Amino acid sequence: MKTTKHNLNAIAMGVALAIGSISTASAIVPVPENAPSHPLAASGLAVLLVERLALDPTFDPSERTGIALVESALSLIAARTHIDPTFCKKADYDLTVEAFETDGTATITDKGHTTKLSAFLTEHTLGAQVDVTAALDSDIGGAKIKNYVGDHQWSRNNNIFLDHAKWDFKHPQSGKLIPYDEHSIKDYFKAIDAELDSWEFDYGFEVITKKNLPVAKWGELSWYRQQDGNSGVLAVQKILVAKNSCAISFEATGFSPFEYSGKVKVRKIPNGLVPAL
Repeated sequence: MKTTKHNLNAIAMGVALAIGSISTASAIVPVPENAPSHPLAASGLAVLLVERLALDPTFDPSERTGIALVESALSLIAARTHIDPTFCKKADYDLTVEAFETDGTATITDKGHTTKLSAFLTEHTLGAQVDVTAALDSDIGGAKIKNYVGDHQWSRNNNIFLDHAKWDFKHPQSGKLIPYDEHSIKDYFKAIDAELDSWEFDYGFEVITKKNLPVAKWGELSWYRQQDGNSGVLAVQKILVAKNSCAISFEATGFSPFEYSGKVKVRKIPNGLVPAL
């Protein structure tokens, strides 16, 4: 995905340029007297400045439905890594997402196990809601999924995405039903590169809870190019925010209105290393 990495570099350059505006912005953002400096303040403010200058995404209903299904599927995989006795056990999944207007499906398969999600989008004056359910026989990595209910929301400008779902995992060893849920907030924005390709980017955070208590936090970056004479591109990178970290990556290609298929990989991250995007 050479082109994708090239465009991520372009965004990184934009962040670096925004850092050059920190001195101007600091005159606007109040800082408490005698407060210690935050080690990530400059980079954090740079991201905010970049987003202020960026365009809002131009997602149609099919894309809002499809992206919500991608997020649902990857959140289930992230939670699945938590119930394994081996930390960040290596795993590979096939993920296919198809959405047309307000209806969509996502299918996750791995070694004879299948999870199927269905989504329906409802448009509102202030945005849109995507409701997601799972087929009764859904099974991810040998853990059956019960009572899945997902409700996701898009802002009117497509620049804010809220993600929430709850379900029970039937533990593959004990057979007990264990309640899980996930909550996330993500920012989406559009950028146009030097080749005049239009890309939608996302960054955000997700928390996975078990029995209503937080057990894992994930950061996410994604980039998406709509089909425009070429195959569309969709890539997502989720990183566990922890000393011993884990990465979940999804790379897919597809076509309009929203038909994307690709591989999901779960891999452990060696201490001190950052996985290549």
